[in-house]
Amino acid sequence: PVATISAVAKRGTHFAVCDMATNMLTGVVANATKGVQEAIYQEFVRNLIPNSHLVAAGVVGVNRAQEYGYTLLTAI
Repeated sequence: PVATISAVAKRGTHFAVCDMATNMLTGVVANATKGVQEAIYQEFVRNLIPNSHLVAAGVVGVNRAQEYGYTLLTAI
């Protein structure tokens, strides 16, 4: 089976999205396009991947999940 974001989301996987990184990235996009950062941020938030949730900081989200018995696996 193919492990796509949609496929694993349908199986109940939840994704944490770092809000600090999201804000930083929207600032970069706003500067590059002369856009309004808050409007770009709202568009990013509206278009998050399925089953994703913003967390204040990615590292905090990972640490909290580990407190509840979840593990983090990264494969490159």
